[in-house]
Amino acid sequence: MILKKTAKAVDIAVFITSRATVKPVTTEEIASGLGLSCSYTESILKELREAGLIRAHRGPGGGYQIRGNPEDITLWDVVKHFEVVHSFDEVYPDDAHPMKQLESEIQRHLQEALSEQTLDDVAVPYMPRDSRVASMLGQFRLKPMPAPVMPKAPNSVFQLSMML
Repeated sequence: MILKKTAKAVDIAVFITSRATVKPVTTEEIASGLGLSCSYTESILKELREAGLIRAHRGPGGGYQIRGNPEDITLWDVVKHFEVVHSFDEVYPDDAHPMKQLESEIQRHLQEALSEQTLDDVAVPYMPRDSRVASMLGQFRLKPMPAPVMPKAPNSVFQLSMML
């Protein structure tokens, strides 16, 4: 059905949508965030850029951002650039073949479902790790921890004679 590369392309587009609201996201950030190699990530980014879905910013502070409004870009817009939409006439020349109808219906339902979801619908707002911790700590009133008590005892049996 859907190729692994297509699924990763959707993941990358959603990742960029989530993270690139303020500044562009680098290839390294995408690759480490999704657990992919940089070269594989770059190959998918190249295809997304050629499809007109993302734009690249070069130089210091550069990276990738979604081109346009994520509310207007559907998941199907991403998928259709990686998947070949099949005409099952070559595989099943007989119109009465039951698999031709079944596969056509599956493809149609998949396209409809992906067309209903936008990148903005599935993107999770990104909050940097430090600000998440700060916001969690802000809701609790924590007292400072007392200084740890260090025992005045030998570290090992061999230091016992030095303590006496």
